Amino acid sequence: MTNANQVELTEAQKEAIEDMVINRVNAMNNDKVLCDAIDAKVHEMEEHLKEYFHQRFHLHSNKA
Repeated sequence: MTNANQVELTEAQKEAIEDMVINRVNAMNNDKVLCDAIDAKVHEMEEHLKEYFHQRFHLHSNKA
């Protein structure tokens, strides 16, 4: 993580974000409602969680 105030994520947080990332990547081209719901959740996250989400999203979207 590049955040100067790095916060260690719990395994539960990592798993929840990973599930959101996979759902977001899978829905990118065919489910706008799901994408919007995930984006709204991410928008409400604390900064260190957002950063982790975006790192994982970038990784998975490059695989797709």
